[in-house]
Amino acid sequence: MFEAGLWARSLPTFAAGTLLAGTGIGLAFRRGVGVGVGVAQRLAGPRRRADLLSTNFLFASTGTIVPTPALGLLDQTINQDVATLILAVAVVATTLASALRRPTTAIA
Repeated sequence: MFEAGLWARSLPTFAAGTLLAGTGIGLAFRRGVGVGVGVAQRLAGPRRRADLLSTNFLFASTGTIVPTPALGLLDQTINQDVATLILAVAVVATTLASALRRPTTAIA
């Protein structure tokens, strides 16, 4: 939806896509950090828990930050519309690949 708003030059579609994307990344971040915190609480000893939690948070934050500089680099060399399309395809492909590799049973 974000990409469609950009290509169509439609502010309402672009804004709706931005809200949808922001909600999605917020939920994914919350889920990723929440699961990581639960695993750290169960598996890590008290002396290592802070290290594990901070590493989990660092990786979760990196996943939400990396697309922005990537878009900036792409935009310097190619058209902005094409740059965002490449980034959108990369994000969708990464998401699908991660979903397909995800275990179907809960990790105890």
